[in-house]
Amino acid sequence: MKQLFFLLLLACAGTLFCISCREKEDNSANVVTGLEAMAKVERLPFLFPPGTKKNRFISYDASGGNGFGLLQSTFKKYIDSSGELVIFDAYGPGCLYRQQMNIWKGIGQMSPTLRIRYYFDDEATPKVDLPVKEFFSGQHAPITAPFTLLDKHDNFGICYYPFPFSKRLKVTLSDTLITRLLKENNDDGRNWYQYDYLTYPQGTMVNSWTSESDEYEKTVKEQWTHLGSDPKDTAGNRYTEKHVSLQPNEKAVVFASPKEGSVTGIQLKISPYSAETFYNTYIRIYWDDLKPPAVDMPVSYFFGGGGWKDNKWEASLSNLLFGFDAGQHSMYCYWPMPFWKKARIEIVNKSKTPISALTSRIAYKPASVYRYPQHKAAYFMAKLTKDSADGAWTRKFERPYVNAFKEEGHGQVVSVNMWSGNFLEDGDEFTYIDDQHMPRIHGDGTEDDFNQGWAGFTYAKPLWGALISGVKGSYRIHMNEPYIFYNSIDMRFEQTGGRYGYPAMLARRRTGTDTSTCETEFVVCYYKAAGGRTLLLSDSLDVGDAVSEQSHAYKITGQQWSGTLTQSYDSYATADDYNETTDNGRSFNGYSEFSVHLNPQNEGVRLTARINRSGNGIQTGNVYVDGKKLPLPWHIVTYSDMPQKGERSFDGWFDSEYEIPKAYTQGKKQVTVKIEYVQSVKRELNSFRYWVYCYRQ
Repeated sequence: MKQLFFLLLLACAGTLFCISCREKEDNSANVVTGLEAMAKVERLPFLFPPGTKKNRFISYDASGGNGFGLLQSTFKKYIDSSGELVIFDAYGPGCLYRQQMNIWKGIGQMSPTLRIRYYFDDEATPKVDLPVKEFFSGQHAPITAPFTLLDKHDNFGICYYPFPFSKRLKVTLSDTLITRLLKENNDDGRNWYQYDYLTYPQGTMVNSWTSESDEYEKTVKEQWTHLGSDPKDTAGNRYTEKHVSLQPNEKAVVFASPKEGSVTGIQLKISPYSAETFYNTYIRIYWDDLKPPAVDMPVSYFFGGGGWKDNKWEASLSNLLFGFDAGQHSMYCYWPMPFWKKARIEIVNKSKTPISALTSRIAYKPASVYRYPQHKAAYFMAKLTKDSADGAWTRKFERPYVNAFKEEGHGQVVSVNMWSGNFLEDGDEFTYIDDQHMPRIHGDGTEDDFNQGWAGFTYAKPLWGALISGVKGSYRIHMNEPYIFYNSIDMRFEQTGGRYGYPAMLARRRTGTDTSTCETEFVVCYYKAAGGRTLLLSDSLDVGDAVSEQSHAYKITGQQWSGTLTQSYDSYATADDYNETTDNGRSFNGYSEFSVHLNPQNEGVRLTARINRSGNGIQTGNVYVDGKKLPLPWHIVTYSDMPQKGERSFDGWFDSEYEIPKAYTQGKKQVTVKIEYVQSVKRELNSFRYWVYCYRQ
């Protein structure tokens, strides 16, 4: 009888355990935002729902010049009805995670009373209304350190306190000084900012931010103040420790698992610890049946120390997820790394020195403790990309950029580490996602893209910092706002050398770098799904082409213009006509309507429109699918006041995207889309081409 009772108890426990696993799988599809998302580092491998995107509001010169901080041309997006300068305006659901601002040598220096205001969900009264310097220096709870930092020399400010928003978030600057400068047409050119945020599919439940206490704030603060320790929950961890010696060209397996699970931490110690062993000992990580290995690079790069030219092997680095300590001869990383069949971690001694003692401690969780559903999570990977180009100080390049990272498929980039020689900080980030013609993410100077300003400094913060400067040994962890790609990602950094003289050139060199060569090295950590591309083109409409319009039952009312334009997308400093394209199109202040073909098994639709942004600033339209009006307007805030270069402006073309939820498209082979004019600077909307993409699982 006792045996029967025991067997029944085991069966019930097994049933409860399976239910628990299923509940975890079901809940993993939910969008987690704000401080909760920041606290739950173990969720990094989970893929976001189709239609989730990383976005950036920024002051930048789309014409390819260096006029990033001009108050009139790039810093403001528009002036609202209250006379406030709008720098951020996005419709939700979404979450603003990262704010970098560099104005304290510009309008911030001129006016200590300059205020920053945050308006949520079209409310008339801002929930945050503070002097901008007090905001970034963290003088008002709950927006305090370690989430905020104002550089002690007033070079830049950082805020990582998250602001979720359900419907809309608008951020403005307000001051009598701004009113006067705008009236005087004073284009004070020392104002920069970058705001990174995620947007989620329409209908996603996100609660807008309030100043009330958040249960996850304490957790995140503890994680950020105990760098070097695993920020994840270690309950249920298993550990494998090994002590091996390695002759040159010898390798050792330090971890192997034949069953599903996840690696939660890697700790290594090397003896002798020297430049030779640090730069020439490799780590290789294999997941399931993937080829080649997901990670294959020197430990120096993987743990944040760079290559031999940078000569930082005697330094130390500590951030939230990886680091090394020359004094302890140790290194660590705490990326969560799921696998579903098997896993293997190898250490290879490619140095000329025998390693007498390699100590490894690998933490992992069996699937019975924590299970990542394979169809909802992705493999951890890391890639080292080295690039170089001649002509660093003559501005005569074979191409106007260096390559930082390329990948195809579906995934999300979670960290970028940069090393360079003869690279000028003024170069911008250009990140193209899902085969777009223009960069989804555009920077305003590389040091700013790594959260600094004015060349950068040796900060070591949980999510960003540098061992040398803003472009040497600089790192940024994008765990809150990853670069989400469904088809592809192409990350580049602009070549802008030749602006400064010989002393500045010497400051940008490094050991073994020729004076005429620009060198860059990037280590990018990312998660990639097992399948291929998940955003597939199902149809396209060429506006202005009679055959294409007829086949898509195209209609237009209130037409204001039709014709052909030759313009460029975002241009590079050394190629101001980059990606020049000629296209025909139309503008209207009534509506345009057309039918498009879909894959009925879609998980939602991305509608991409090529528009002419020049002079049209903020543009808003209503969207209808098969006669049903969608809750979210098509809201486009572009850069409309850029001065022309020569006879024409180079900021013309802009690819704008609108995400249609699957509730309006799933199971349909064809839908009719209607775009209805609401507002714009020119009192018209325009379109030149539409691309229709369907998400698939």
